[in-house]
Amino acid sequence: MILEEANKTVAEINKQIIRRYVETWNRGDLKELTEFWSPNLIHHTRTNAHGYQDTQRIVGAIMAAFPDMQFQIDDILAEGDKVVTRMTWRGTHSGTYMGAPPTEKQVTCTVLGVARLADGKIVEHWGVTDELYMMQQMGLLPEELLSAMA
Repeated sequence: MILEEANKTVAEINKQIIRRYVETWNRGDLKELTEFWSPNLIHHTRTNAHGYQDTQRIVGAIMAAFPDMQFQIDDILAEGDKVVTRMTWRGTHSGTYMGAPPTEKQVTCTVLGVARLADGKIVEHWGVTDELYMMQQMGLLPEELLSAMA
């Protein structure tokens, strides 16, 4: 029982850190955002694992493409050193994204993330964004492609 209480405390602290992290994303402050990352950060995407510098470049490019981006935490769960979030992401495609010129279209999509924290820093992150739906909203994918997948 004592161990469960200690884990609950760590989990609650980690959830607070992730909430502040998301608030920082919403302010669009890349410099402050990187202060949440361990220098040894590993960010897992669908195809690769990226270190600190690559992650900084990737996040900076997303922030430039969607400068008004906002995340809303819909669910947040934590156990031990991991925090899981389900969020709704909104933004305007105002900059180049993955080679696509700005469309000025509003985008909304779901983002799932798992962050592992140590010593108050994110040391590892796994993220999944519904990029197909996002690209459809930007007019970059034919409607029939995604409706066939529904």
